[in-house]
Amino acid sequence: MFAQGQLTRKPGIDPRNLTFAAVDLETTGLHARKGSRVCEIGIVRMRGDGVVLDEYSTLVDPGLRITNDEYHGITNAVVKGAPKFEHIAGDVLTYLSGAIVVSHNLDYEDQFLTAEFGRLGINVPDIPGLCTLVMTRTHLDRYGYRLIDVANLITGDWPAAAHSALGDARTLAWMLSTFITEAPEPLSWNGTAPVMLPPYPRSGFIAPRAAGLRKGSDGWLATLTARLPLTAQPPAPRPQGVADYTAMLGHALADGRIVGEEAQQLALLASRAGLTQTTAREVHERYLAEVRTEAESDGVVTAAELKELQRAARELAATHLIGDLEQAAAADRARSNGPLKGWRLLPVGDSRGVMEVMDFGSAHGASVAVNVTKTVRLVVTDGAATDDPRVQKAEAAGIRVLSAGEALRLLEKEVETTRGGLFANARGQEVADRLAAEQQRQAPRRRPEWHESWRRHELTPAQYKAEFVDRFADWDDSRRQNHKITMSSERGRRAAAKQSGGCAVAFLGAGAGTVLLEMLRQLLT
Repeated sequence: MFAQGQLTRKPGIDPRNLTFAAVDLETTGLHARKGSRVCEIGIVRMRGDGVVLDEYSTLVDPGLRITNDEYHGITNAVVKGAPKFEHIAGDVLTYLSGAIVVSHNLDYEDQFLTAEFGRLGINVPDIPGLCTLVMTRTHLDRYGYRLIDVANLITGDWPAAAHSALGDARTLAWMLSTFITEAPEPLSWNGTAPVMLPPYPRSGFIAPRAAGLRKGSDGWLATLTARLPLTAQPPAPRPQGVADYTAMLGHALADGRIVGEEAQQLALLASRAGLTQTTAREVHERYLAEVRTEAESDGVVTAAELKELQRAARELAATHLIGDLEQAAAADRARSNGPLKGWRLLPVGDSRGVMEVMDFGSAHGASVAVNVTKTVRLVVTDGAATDDPRVQKAEAAGIRVLSAGEALRLLEKEVETTRGGLFANARGQEVADRLAAEQQRQAPRRRPEWHESWRRHELTPAQYKAEFVDRFADWDDSRRQNHKITMSSERGRRAAAKQSGGCAVAFLGAGAGTVLLEMLRQLLT
């Protein structure tokens, strides 16, 4: 199914401009010829320079009992309601069309996809392929070439959601793009050009799995959403599945926080609903908008309701939907804790000037009094009300009485002094920023660590065969089985020889001797 090419240091086509499709499969066993089936597929379409173009992922119902879930976490309960391969064949071909298919051990994906398409009677023309296992062995000299190890070496990070199809496909895509763009020597594509595959009916039936969940710093739901595929044109989710997901979401948020078990349940329901990153965010935002509408139905959002909305918005990564409510609350807090906190102003008169002073004071934390008390700090008058008894009472109590203009200047100066602080220095911040920029420009660029493993010369096909193929030619299953049978027969003959000798058990009774020999046989075989 795949015509394998390679990335070489010889002149050729610049891979940064080519489209690649990083593919990973999770399967029910290791051998497609023996009936093992695909149970999950993940595809990341990208350019060689690292720009991700599209993502696709879904669980697949293999139609048989899954017994190796310890490797990938997929059980028959997980794939319940997922599409069969016949439902996704058209979608898979669409994502592979016009791209170079990439996998870490491409032969493995080749045998399974060939078998799956073969069951449907679909003959797929040769698609250009790149095996990153061969690629890294050819260019890097190191011990161990597992995807998780070479990805960590090249990218500097450990893969997320390992042993999930989309997680491994993303790791593969990131590793490949870094390898292409940061290699010590320019690399070229040596292989056939991408081909457009014949169209095949598409269903859009998906059941993506959000694997490798963790709370992290952004919360469970943020991780759940990020683990779903970011599909360019996502199919519509299934309504009943969305209803179940939304109901569980409300249940999980009822106590203000989501725990790990609830996140796992939501992930399963997201899969059954067919959610992608885009559609999951839409569901989350729609749900929060409905809750907000309910909170505003009585005309006021209380502090307790706002707190609940804020917790939910953080969990749902949708704080922008309540930004206006938070800004209003923040403005209230700013007013109550502003630079004029502790100032109590008494307006005398209702002129425009007096009202401007009151508005300015309230906006910066001052409170407004009605009568003269010992807590009043300033009386503001418009000049026409000097005979007001409150003015006389304030003067008698030693409280300052100022005109509107004088009061505004006093308060503005107070605000500026309070905000600036003793050490405020705009020039100092400017100098600090300039020095930081200089240091960043002058810092030497470190050579990537994986360059230390770069072979002086890439391996030729003959050298690769000698180092990685011929050495392990006798490690196939049939030879291991034959070796086991031969060793078992030899051990059986040795045990029989010891039994016929009789000297080791001559002093034992017949029954005890038989038991001992059986134990010896079990140990040897």
